Amino acid sequence: MALRTATKVQPLVARHRKAKKCVLKSVAVSHVVYLLLYFVSHTVFLRIKDS
Repeated sequence: MALRTATKVQPLVARHRKAKKCVLKSVAVSHVVYLLLYFVSHTVFLRIKDS
């Protein structure tokens, strides 16, 4: 009986880990996009200010 419950729980744990990885990846990607947008907007602002 204990083996049956262990095998039923495993896929849920694996799914949770996979979801966690996806969330971490999406957070990292959105952070990179944010940094790029910040850098570009800051550069544009400085060029407008200088001209």
